[in-house]
Amino acid sequence: MTADLRSPVERCLDDLFDRLAGTGAAGRRALAEAEDHLRSAVADGVARGLSQDEAEREAVARFGSTARVGAQLQVTHRGIAGWLRPAFVGCWIAGSTGLIAVGLSGLVAEAFGRLYGAAFVAGDAPGVTYTADRCADYFEYFPHAKDCADAAALHHWGEVVQSRVAVGVLGALALLVLWLVRRGTALGTPAWTPPRGSVALPMTALYGMVGLALCGLSLMQLAFHDTQGVGANLSAGIVSLAAALGVAAWFVGRGRHRAAA
Repeated sequence: MTADLRSPVERCLDDLFDRLAGTGAAGRRALAEAEDHLRSAVADGVARGLSQDEAEREAVARFGSTARVGAQLQVTHRGIAGWLRPAFVGCWIAGSTGLIAVGLSGLVAEAFGRLYGAAFVAGDAPGVTYTADRCADYFEYFPHAKDCADAAALHHWGEVVQSRVAVGVLGALALLVLWLVRRGTALGTPAWTPPRGSVALPMTALYGMVGLALCGLSLMQLAFHDTQGVGANLSAGIVSLAAALGVAAWFVGRGRHRAAA
C-alpha cells in the first residue's frame, strides 16, 4: 500500500473538495476560503514556534470536521434534497445495525436458556393456567417436558430466539445490500454520506437508554426473586448497552485516527 505523502492541510482540503462535489461556484468559494483560513492558521502556528507539521495539525484540528462543513453547504446549495440523501443512508445504517443487535440478543437469550433454563427467558408469570388443549399442543412439541408450564416455556423460548435471530439476519442482509450498492453507485459519494457524528451519537444515546431501561427492569425483577421470563429483557438490555459502547468507541476511535492523520 502506497504511503500517503500529503500534508495534513492537503488531506483536509482534498477531503473537503470531495464533500463539496456538485455545489458549483458556492463550493469553489468555500474551498478557497477554507484554504486561506488554513494557510493563515499554519503561518500563525509557525510564527509561534511550531514546526510546519505541528502547525498544520493544529490548524486542521481547529478547522473542524470537513463532513460537517460539506454537509452544511450541500444543504444550502441543494435544499432539502441535500439533507435527505445522507439522512436516508444514515437511517438505513442505524436501522440495519439495530436489527443486527436484535439478532445478537437472540443468541444471548439462547445462552441464558441453556444456562438457567427456558423459564428464565420465556417462562409465564406465576398463576398462569393452561387449558387441556393448550397443554396438549405444547406437549406435542416437547413430549419430555416435566409439566405444562415447562413445555410452554420451552415453546416460548424457541419463539424468542428464532424470531430475534431472523430479524438479525434481515439486518445483516440490509447492511450488506447498502455496502454493495454504495460501492458502485452514487450512494457511495460524499453527497450521500452522513457525517459520522450524526449517525453515531443518536445511536449511542438510543442504545444506551434502551439498554439501561431493560437492564433496570430485569434487575428489579430479580431483586424480588422473580426469575420467570427475566432473560428476555436482560438479553436485549445487555446487547443494547454493548452496542452503545461499541458505537461510542468507534466514533472516538475514528476521531482520534483522523486527528492523527
